[in-house]
Amino acid sequence: MDSRRIAEIENKIGYTFSNKALLERAFTHSSASKDALKNYESLEFLGDSILDFIAAKILMTENPDAHEGALTQRRSEIVSQEPLEKAVEKLDIAKYIIVGKGEKVSQIINHTKVASNLFEAIVGGIYMDSGSVESAEKFILHALKEHFDGSARHSEERDYKTELNEFATRHKLYVQYVTVEESGCAHNPTFVVDVKIDGVVAGRGKGKSKKSAQQCAAGVALEHINL
Repeated sequence: MDSRRIAEIENKIGYTFSNKALLERAFTHSSASKDALKNYESLEFLGDSILDFIAAKILMTENPDAHEGALTQRRSEIVSQEPLEKAVEKLDIAKYIIVGKGEKVSQIINHTKVASNLFEAIVGGIYMDSGSVESAEKFILHALKEHFDGSARHSEERDYKTELNEFATRHKLYVQYVTVEESGCAHNPTFVVDVKIDGVVAGRGKGKSKKSAQQCAAGVALEHINL
């Protein structure tokens, strides 16, 4: 990656890398290199965890009286695929992804989760470069600032699964929860769950237990239903 492109990326993301190789790695798709030290996959893994932590920290700071369920749902919404993809699109940085020979960036970026993976890889890269959670937080707030608006406030804990089941019963719909991902160590797992209504995915949630992930997914589905 030449210096001009590096400068353009740094200007767009609002962070200047001391180690330019880390920036290049954050933008290198696995089709360009299978070497774990040269593509963005492990940076994405790190960035995902940092993003979860920072989103939780900001939400708790903005909403100190919000219930855990409301905070978990809001975090799940913020760190999900769609907001991260929109942030990458708004920053106009997907075009800088390095892909393998014979591949086209326009095709790669349309693959599931590539744009959101890029966002997480940048978060991981900034943390690795700076050694500072604060630097990663500045980028996250820069890219996702419209999502941290105090909307996690709730005076009472809501049972989103019950609400969704009641809605489904009224309308004779079938609700199903499907665990699509399980990661992390045994003592600190993370679950990603889709809720399907009549076979169609209506929401996705992430949590430290299947129950909390299901609650998040149900909350996302209800938000879409109530739009």
